[in-house]
Amino acid sequence: MVSPDGLSGVKQLSRMDWSWSDNAGVGKGSDCLKYRQEISAENFLKYMVNILKVDFVTDDPNPDREGFQRKIAANSNQGMTSKGDLAVATVRYRVNKIEIEDHLRVTVTCSAYSRLGSGHVENCSAFVIRKFAPKGKYLADTFSGIDHSLEVNQQWLRQWMSVVANNMRAADEAVGRQVTGAMDSAARARNAQNSSFQQAQAMRQKQHDDFDAVLQRGTDMSMARTSDAMNARSRAADDWCDYSLDQQKRLDPNTGLITKDSSAYNYTWVNEQGDRTQTNNINANPNGNGTGNWTLQENVR
Repeated sequence: MVSPDGLSGVKQLSRMDWSWSDNAGVGKGSDCLKYRQEISAENFLKYMVNILKVDFVTDDPNPDREGFQRKIAANSNQGMTSKGDLAVATVRYRVNKIEIEDHLRVTVTCSAYSRLGSGHVENCSAFVIRKFAPKGKYLADTFSGIDHSLEVNQQWLRQWMSVVANNMRAADEAVGRQVTGAMDSAARARNAQNSSFQQAQAMRQKQHDDFDAVLQRGTDMSMARTSDAMNARSRAADDWCDYSLDQQKRLDPNTGLITKDSSAYNYTWVNEQGDRTQTNNINANPNGNGTGNWTLQENVR
């Protein structure tokens, strides 16, 4: 979500995942990060500062960290352990000459479980949210409503993890019964089960990716349409105001700044001191008269 001028808003970046196992036969997604260890939210935030090419300013107060860690740990059960971490910091960057204050919020969640045929497996995910506004205009209250809409449904998460753990236990018990009945038959069944699991996992991953892609396309299209509509209304209102006041937008090619002056003249020249002179004669070049270096501004629309 961004303001019409694009200088304030909230962005939730795509989730980043990595996983590893002590069983070399258990692979991981080709689009996963290459890490093979748990990473603190603080260290992942430093990684994102380099990726986003922004300047680190300061660590922000982080009173929610312990509560977040307890909340994620509460999702642990007999078959799975869960961990979570949280970090926030202020960074900055510039849009033209405007300094932007950007608050990064990084959450990391990890889960670990052991399965027959898979060994000890650990999965981690990192989520990054950016809240930004021009320096001096950032207000935390502005984003409080959006924060609420981004909260994870903890009841749903606990139920989902419980279902996953039960399914894993049921599969392990079935394999155990086969082993006690006939070793050779059980070995063949485990191989078939592992192959089926890998195929089903690949299918579920594809379904998940397709679903995420559909949601993302819908979100992108909706945001694009909304942005286009808002920009069109803003431009129409601004252009009508300029027409009513006999104003013309001019672009300074040296600074990228857009200013307005009288539309009664076709040409506006500006020097390095910001002085302007207007004329309807394209040959009336003020350079060389001892008043500085003059640049012809470009008419906008």
